[in-house]
Amino acid sequence: MEEWIIDKITEKNNKSREEILNLISQRKNQFPELTEDAILRMLATENGVIPIKRDYKIKEINQRINHVNLSAKIKRKFPPRTVTVKGREAKVMNFVVEDETGEMPVVTWNENYIDKIMSSKDGEKISIANAYSKENPFNGIIELNLGSGSAISINSTVTKQKEETKIEYKKIKEIKDGETADINGFITRLFSEDIYLIRCNICKKKVDVECDIHKDKALSKTLRIRGIFDDGIYSSSITFFDKQADSLLNLSQNQDIKEKLNDISFGLYQLNINAKMNKFNDNYSLTARKVTKTGYNLS
Repeated sequence: MEEWIIDKITEKNNKSREEILNLISQRKNQFPELTEDAILRMLATENGVIPIKRDYKIKEINQRINHVNLSAKIKRKFPPRTVTVKGREAKVMNFVVEDETGEMPVVTWNENYIDKIMSSKDGEKISIANAYSKENPFNGIIELNLGSGSAISINSTVTKQKEETKIEYKKIKEIKDGETADINGFITRLFSEDIYLIRCNICKKKVDVECDIHKDKALSKTLRIRGIFDDGIYSSSITFFDKQADSLLNLSQNQDIKEKLNDISFGLYQLNINAKMNKFNDNYSLTARKVTKTGYNLS
């Protein structure tokens, strides 16, 4: 039986463990076709406890349980081996995970997972989703199994040293038409009107509300923020679309877009960007490709 359900019932309804076990025994006599686990879940529902658990600690996994989510560390790996099952060869791998409550063996037959785990290091964090536990018939030990519906994610705890590359910033006037470059400068103004670009995805035309031909069958709405960018010597119009606009604004929850645009326009907003240049005669127009850094510089 799942002990956590008993604990929840005792905690919520001030019943002792013995009382709950007696109730299970009585129900078993009344409904002999039900398992003790089924009866326990019935009692949980009657006592206002939702008998579903997904996130477990290792010490809680002491019997067969489905839909187990577990966060742990890889403690030890064993080399994968090839076995014959129903006349076909298959790879299987065992490894051990641990958390603050104990350790547990894990079994996987998924070759993608085997490759991931073999390339990991002991001590790295692993998140396991939708696994199931069962008793090993040969040694009686409870193991966690990764089935076809399971998923894993491994996060390295080792910091990888990356070679630092120096960014060479260009001035606006140095950038050629059609060239993409890194620029350092300031937002001196942002425009708060016409901040969404609406297009018909069928004929690709820009529309105000709906397409004259296709009406509203396939409209797309894109966030588009326009403003003036100054590198200290020259100025250029600049446009931020979608993700770049989101990075620029960095809106907090429930914050109004136009209010944030006014805040940025109020002072000098320092920005490092990667942008593409479009020149029309002597006019400069930038399209932001990546916003690499934002921050106020009031000096």
